[in-house]
Amino acid sequence: MTAPAGSFRIVHLSDFHYDGSAELHSSLERLVDRARACEPDLVVVSGDLSADGRAFELDVVRRALERFGAVPRIVLPGNRDLVPSVGPPGEARSLPVGSDLDFFLTLEPALGFGFDDPPGGQSSGGDHDPERRFSNRFGRLNDHYSDPRVELVGVNSTPRLRPDQLERAGRRLRRAAPGALRVFALHHGLLPVPGRKLRDGDLASRAGDLLALLLELRVDLVLHGHIHRAHGWVVSDGRHRTLVVSAGALVNDGRRDASFNEIRVGGGRLEVYRRSVSTGEPTLLIKTRRADRI
Repeated sequence: MTAPAGSFRIVHLSDFHYDGSAELHSSLERLVDRARACEPDLVVVSGDLSADGRAFELDVVRRALERFGAVPRIVLPGNRDLVPSVGPPGEARSLPVGSDLDFFLTLEPALGFGFDDPPGGQSSGGDHDPERRFSNRFGRLNDHYSDPRVELVGVNSTPRLRPDQLERAGRRLRRAAPGALRVFALHHGLLPVPGRKLRDGDLASRAGDLLALLLELRVDLVLHGHIHRAHGWVVSDGRHRTLVVSAGALVNDGRRDASFNEIRVGGGRLEVYRRSVSTGEPTLLIKTRRADRI
């Protein structure tokens, strides 16, 4: 499959929750196979790569993503990658600072209930710090990609978005090349997904203010994960329209199979397809027209 001349293609992956199981290992390899078949120009991974942020989990995901070869990758952390949590995928809760369990594990690290890495899975060089453990493998927690066609800014939304992050993102997006697609990526959601129960912490802090800022910056596309549902919204303030897209997850919640998003841009159109990991089949999620062509 070859993209038409002048077009740009992004694959948007999210929420692998890789835990070392044979089932998820096989699904992760199949996911990368399906995504590579889309022949993307850019890969965006919007967090929760791992189940618990352990070194060996991140190492396996890193090796899987390296199969994209020279294709540029923006890999953002999710809450699972940076903050220990309890509960199954999709229902996990972060351990509050100072919680009884957190205190107990600090006193008795040997009783870590499987949170520790297996022998040989923990690397040296600052790997005891979750943020450094992630950045050692995937680069900066806040990253960007820029070329004449696309200006993408990715931010770390765990535990919350900070004003300095948004200031830097705004400066970069305002410098985008004329006609370039402006993309903003993060882990946490900005809007409730129909049919998905909203829990505390699912949405980015001050999500409404953030949407207003992204409209002001004339952002064309917002990519996020965390919700485990592929969905799309068109948000408009009467002057500009922004397409907000959430990705599905690699973990199967019993209702929908694993999926990722393929975004096709070109000819003044922006189309988002949900692709099944099991079959590779695309389903049109949402499409819109852009005032500027790339």
